[in-house]
Amino acid sequence: MTGRPTRLLLAVLLLACSSCQTSDDARVLQVLNQRGFGRPTEDANRQYYIGIQDSITLRDPGHPEYNNISEKVRMDGVVTLPEVGEVYLNGLSPDEATQAVRLRYAEYVNDTSSMVVNVTTFDSKRYYVSGLPPRKPSSYAFKGDQLLTDVLITANLDPVLVDCTDIRVIRGDPEYPLVIRCDYEAVISEGLTRDNIQIRENDIVYLTPSVIGYITAFVAALAAPLKPIASLFQSANTIVSYQDSFGQSNNNYNYSYNNNNNPNFN
Repeated sequence: MTGRPTRLLLAVLLLACSSCQTSDDARVLQVLNQRGFGRPTEDANRQYYIGIQDSITLRDPGHPEYNNISEKVRMDGVVTLPEVGEVYLNGLSPDEATQAVRLRYAEYVNDTSSMVVNVTTFDSKRYYVSGLPPRKPSSYAFKGDQLLTDVLITANLDPVLVDCTDIRVIRGDPEYPLVIRCDYEAVISEGLTRDNIQIRENDIVYLTPSVIGYITAFVAALAAPLKPIASLFQSANTIVSYQDSFGQSNNNYNYSYNNNNNPNFN
């Protein structure tokens, strides 16, 4: 008789655990990116769209009290303007932002046709450079109309450590990322501009290591555990050198006493 209640209790517990796991999986799916790189996927080279940390300036010659108002787009995608308060601009083109601001100010002024929203600082767009050897992923400001040559010059490409015939430009996607293999050596040595592609915001430029690059990365990985020890020895040597210099400076002071028992320093 005691076996059946025990089995029923175990079944209930297993069902509860499975439901919790299903609930957690559903929450994870809500968090996972389902589209593009994770940010707006429009091409800013063709049509700029306002993003977080961009600064906008409101121009309105017809209403001096609203002219030259500058604001930075907050992390929630809004700017705060006089009288109308918060206006959501993230993801809008400058023309769309102008229409949104005009619509809000139409409640306070009769004619909003002279209002124009201009983007004055462009800080929201980034691209990334990654790969060995040994390189940490780096983020760079995307300024528009940047080619692969511009990116690699900015990243201080070392042609000895990197295989210039296999530079990869990766455009992320949750299911079907686009990987473009570029022969940068042919671009700079022969002028074959087919692979000198235009970079987009959120692109990842992966620097494939050369044979020497792999060796350099391997040696760096072997030497990594020894760095704390080397740092400790360097600190000890610094302390000893300081003590020696301090002792020598004290020995340089020779003095004697005169008749009034006052020391005379030489």
